[in-house]
Amino acid sequence: MDKYLKVFESYLNQLSDGERDEVMNFYSEYLQDGGFTNYDDIVTELGTPKQLARKVLADYSIRILDDPDTGSTRSKTQQSKTQVRTIWLIGLAILSTPVTIPMALVAFAVMAAVLITLAAVLFAIVVTIIAVFIGGLTAFFVGFGVLGASMGTGLTYIGGGLTIIGLFVLLIPLIVWIIRGIIRGALAFSRWLYSKLARKNKAEERRAHK
Repeated sequence: MDKYLKVFESYLNQLSDGERDEVMNFYSEYLQDGGFTNYDDIVTELGTPKQLARKVLADYSIRILDDPDTGSTRSKTQQSKTQVRTIWLIGLAILSTPVTIPMALVAFAVMAAVLITLAAVLFAIVVTIIAVFIGGLTAFFVGFGVLGASMGTGLTYIGGGLTIIGLFVLLIPLIVWIIRGIIRGALAFSRWLYSKLARKNKAEERRAHK
């Protein structure tokens, strides 16, 4: 039992000291109460230390996202980073169970195809916007260059350049909103898939109701 718990704890380095202690105390008590002493018996009951740790990390990450107190104190950038991290941990948790790997691979392949398509479209839009922005800057400076020769032409270039630059600034929040929307969609799909494929063992069910 001690060997299993030691290896299990080594995979929980992403948790805080308090969270890690809480997890270790729970599973230590669970194994003691159940009379589990043999390593193979524990693996049969809980899965390998890595499998169990990945599920624990995924569950903790989901719990953090659902906690209104921690959510209200994080910036939108921090929330997006936490969401991406949760997607990654959920994926690892699902893929750590051999039974769910075939179904998970198909589901993640579909999600990856959709995300790649959206990313390609978004990339094309960003490149186009940047090109237009550079064109706006060029027009702005060219306008100053021709002011001496033609006041009207110079002002036209300057005005057009400023208009394009202004549109670029206005489009930045839209691009950020689209990216965050993609992340939220991927997270929702990952959580749904996790709820369908990642079956909880008896210990996890007991811990979920504590």
